[in-house]
Amino acid sequence: VTPWLRLFGNVAYIDGGIDNKAQFAAFAGDRFRLQPEWQAAAGLTVNADLGGGMRLFATPTVTYRSKIFFELPNNPLISQDAVTLAKARAGVSFADERFEIAGFVRNATDENYLLDAGNTGGAFGIPTFIPAEPRFYGVQAVARHVAQQCGLQHVFIDIDNPA
Repeated sequence: VTPWLRLFGNVAYIDGGIDNKAQFAAFAGDRFRLQPEWQAAAGLTVNADLGGGMRLFATPTVTYRSKIFFELPNNPLISQDAVTLAKARAGVSFADERFEIAGFVRNATDENYLLDAGNTGGAFGIPTFIPAEPRFYGVQAVARHVAQQCGLQHVFIDIDNPA
């Protein structure tokens, strides 16, 4: 859009699964494990020069995934309905990008959803449910190339071949 603002996005549609034929019995017409029909993502990146070796950056994104099943045969009780997630990272860098301070948030709306389910427990009639990460946020401080400025060097030694 501009030198300091970029927009991005993608959409995917998958019409895949097991053929709906009698020979596939209980699996006929089912979707594959962890395969959504629709997926999409969109966001923007701000990367603005503030002068004096400082830069403002931000990348908020939103993702969408339609319903998924965790096992074959597909069982609505062991599935995850559609999920929309938002996350962002933003901050400022200075000293020609050698240092930065940024804030971030993942699962900004604190969406309660499953990452996986079924698994080995499902074979015993007691499916395992693995919840996804709840809202998570924090602050990061980053230093780059500080060792080089202090005259330190990285030395890598191949343990298998130290010659």
